[in-house]
Amino acid sequence: MLDKYDKEILFEYLWKTINFFYGIVILLSILVGIRTLLYLLGGIPEEETSISGTIIVIALIVVYVLFRNLTKPYFMKKMNKS
Repeated sequence: MLDKYDKEILFEYLWKTINFFYGIVILLSILVGIRTLLYLLGGIPEEETSISGTIIVIALIVVYVLFRNLTKPYFMKKMNKS
């Protein structure tokens, strides 16, 4: 069985993994934002841009950011941090 210290370590590594992917999502959101802005300004032809794909990526980014922010108090409690 895992003792209290092992559980804290497990939750800390899980939280660090979530934050790692959060950083990747932030970079992805910047790239999607730049691409969307270029599309809206006419810098990218319509044939090279999938609006439905862009909407799906934006939705995934929003869901992941919400997931991370909603689970933050839980992980902080499990790691005994304020």
